[in-house]
Amino acid sequence: MTRAEFKSSVEDIFGLRPGTLKESDTRDTIEGWTSVADVQILTLVSTEMGIEPEAELIEAETFGDMVDRLVEKGGLS
Repeated sequence: MTRAEFKSSVEDIFGLRPGTLKESDTRDTIEGWTSVADVQILTLVSTEMGIEPEAELIEAETFGDMVDRLVEKGGLS
């Protein structure tokens, strides 16, 4: 999965218009970033990337931090 595909999928989860999610966005700036969204993101990571999600992924402060962790684990290109 590419970074752009992941971003698009997360925008869908959050209910955002395409292209509006920024790497600097946080739980405080995204109304749709709920615990339910966390579960959906973890499911996406597990099923689409084959990576067993860890707590540090959901504990990421920003969307960009989350992306960086996925890149480090080899889940995003």
